Amino acid sequence: MKSEVLRHRFTVPAPPAAVLAHLLEPASYVGLNGLVIAVQDIREEDGATAYTAIERLHVLGLRFHTRLKVRVHSEEDGTRFVMQVATGGGVRVRIETALAPIPEGSAADDTITLTAAAPMRAYAVKQARAGQLHRARTLADRLGPGAQGA
Repeated sequence: MKSEVLRHRFTVPAPPAAVLAHLLEPASYVGLNGLVIAVQDIREEDGATAYTAIERLHVLGLRFHTRLKVRVHSEEDGTRFVMQVATGGGVRVRIETALAPIPEGSAADDTITLTAAAPMRAYAVKQARAGQLHRARTLADRLGPGAQGA
């Protein structure tokens, strides 16, 4: 299976610790990823938080709900967020977000590595890129000045 790498750099108007805390909270992914509609079965596993995310997909006019196995943790003294996702369709996704303080809040360097078989890869890459851009916008909206809880 071939892997694709997607990169995006963006700014979040909040300090790295606040961004990391938001990313590590499973409930944050409802709405943060435009496809995730629920999270369940949240548990600690080997130093990471594991959970099941329920994703709503629209394909060829049909609506599907899929279950994703998700693991999240932080690395490098809390400056890097790591998420690993496995789907029932054989798609594997690793998201790494490196956070650095800047005067405006945080610089986020986001890298998605997606591995999938050829029949699914193009669709999965398109969805992953849309999710990456959506996550960047939503983080800025949620954690920016005047945001609830900021």
